[in-house]
Amino acid sequence: MEENSKISILQILKESLRKFKNMEILIVTMTFILVGTFVSTICSAGDNLTIKEFVFDVLGDFISLIGYMTIIKIVEKKYKKEEVYVKNIIKEVIPRSFPALVLYLTVVILTLIGTLLVIIPGVLFCIFTAFYLQVFTLDNNGIIDSIGNSISFSEGFRGCIFKMSIIEIIIYLINDYTILWLLTHLFNSTISSGVGIIISSVITSIMTIGYTSLYLKIREIKTIE
Repeated sequence: MEENSKISILQILKESLRKFKNMEILIVTMTFILVGTFVSTICSAGDNLTIKEFVFDVLGDFISLIGYMTIIKIVEKKYKKEEVYVKNIIKEVIPRSFPALVLYLTVVILTLIGTLLVIIPGVLFCIFTAFYLQVFTLDNNGIIDSIGNSISFSEGFRGCIFKMSIIEIIIYLINDYTILWLLTHLFNSTISSGVGIIISSVITSIMTIGYTSLYLKIREIKTIE
């Protein structure tokens, strides 16, 4: 994987944390992403996936995807120093939300297949397609083209994407095995679950900002080169 010295992942994540405090992004996080995360987890009671759990999980993903796409659009507009009107952005992304869900499920299924066959192909596929939603949202690509163009777009910058992915995994592991563990031991199940959903929503929003910022930075470098 090639590394590009012009990109600092830690700096991008630091800026993503700052951008998260933007009012428009906070509103989207506390509505679509928070509600989507809640719906996805509300019926998660055991290891065996039931039809009801699957339906709620997909519904939650659908709601969250509207939030992710809105945040991606907001970050791009801020990057271009354009005015941001959240209502207009939501109106833009909603007609494409169902295809986005199909795209998301396709990427998840392909990643699972790659991981089940051999772990490495699944990991590589995640890295190569890290920008599938950004390509879909910002470049108005179709489902198949979003995957293909994400793979080609990542070429030359996969080292940066790998670093971002590792940091993301570490953050989620800390959240799942440290923060949530503390919450379950300090508070009752209702409070701990609620706080856990909020924390998860915040993390996914910040990482969406991070990946979008990285995507825009790479696109700028590729344009100059």
